[in-house]
Amino acid sequence: MIASFAFIGNSINTVFPHFSSNLVSQFSASDQADLPASTFFVDSVTEKSLKKVYENAKDRGRKVRILVVPGHDRQSWGTQFNGLKEVDLNLELGEELFDLLSQESLFDVYISQTKNGYTKEFLTYFEDQKEETAVFVAEQKGLMQKYLTTGKIHSAVRVVHNDAPNDVAMRLYGINKWANEKGIDIVIHIHFNDYPGRRLSLPGKYSGFSIYVPESQYSNAKGSMPPAESVHNCLIKFYAESNLPIEDDGVVEDQELIAIGSNNSLDSAAMLIEYGYIYEPAFIDPSLRSVVLSDLALQTYLGVLDFFEDDNGNDDNRASARANAADLAVTRFLPHKWQSDLKKDDESAPMDVLSLQTALTLEGLYPPPGRQKNDCSLTGYFGPCTELAVRAFQERHEIYPAEGFVGAQTREKLNKMYGVEQI
Repeated sequence: MIASFAFIGNSINTVFPHFSSNLVSQFSASDQADLPASTFFVDSVTEKSLKKVYENAKDRGRKVRILVVPGHDRQSWGTQFNGLKEVDLNLELGEELFDLLSQESLFDVYISQTKNGYTKEFLTYFEDQKEETAVFVAEQKGLMQKYLTTGKIHSAVRVVHNDAPNDVAMRLYGINKWANEKGIDIVIHIHFNDYPGRRLSLPGKYSGFSIYVPESQYSNAKGSMPPAESVHNCLIKFYAESNLPIEDDGVVEDQELIAIGSNNSLDSAAMLIEYGYIYEPAFIDPSLRSVVLSDLALQTYLGVLDFFEDDNGNDDNRASARANAADLAVTRFLPHKWQSDLKKDDESAPMDVLSLQTALTLEGLYPPPGRQKNDCSLTGYFGPCTELAVRAFQERHEIYPAEGFVGAQTREKLNKMYGVEQI
């Protein structure tokens, strides 16, 4: 099973956890060969260390450094569906997330590439550090192979991924090396999912998001899981978890993905987010795509903020602020003004329906009882799930007859509760 189009290294060198690359750099190659495995079982980043950087930044210490990495590029664009390329989704969402995070005064935010291509800093680094990166990768793989074969480190492969072409793998390892040298605190990789065997012109059978983090033996594992769980908690409010086996854990530990530190090549906390399967309706509808990508970026941004602001009292605590605003400021889909009737199978107003589905989600009515988010996702299509949820909304608010049709009375109630005037 191949769950992700986010690449691992060459298949013979894929399962090696857990040492701090900063620590290894202090020793010569001959010294490294004699070091016991326990020397490398050290934490390069933890939840406590990340939050300490954030707190120190409030006192004019260095800011939290975050790197956003939109996956793939114009030469290797990832998966596709009916001409829609993954890289285009990754870049649009990545730029939005970069802009949101850059608004925060306590963050220094970097991005590896934009719609114009890799940034000058990364292009220069890939070229100037080509030989050094190759040496870095060889040393990481060699040492980990030794510990794997001696049994001092165990393999924990759960999901099988695509192998990366050599040039792609070297760029990913180069990004890890750059992040180590820059002292990056958190790396966020952006992807959309697919699975093998699907015909490129046909939709598939899986849906939903997943977040990959380093497996627990890695030295950046302890610092990676908490912020990933925080992002997960924001995404799950509106979006379904992947229903691909193993990915349905929501946050998945992984040893093999280069992006999060295969061969323990990354010191930073890291997460690779598969925001959904590329053929899902909300991504392929041009009238909805940009606002959905913007909302996914917003949920990621809010998750990062919630991680850092948790247990920090009332000091600009956005979690409390959002609760006070009745959740209307935590999605791009609300507030909304409904002006037209909506009914089952009417495809004329997908944004109206998307906002309706979001309001019903906040009401706890969507998906309706007995249905799962994967079966009743935010699609902008008024189908049976939406009809049942509208009927429950009408019964809750004593709008009769409760037929699942959005007419004048239901629109009035929706606009009163979730309309523009509420902001």
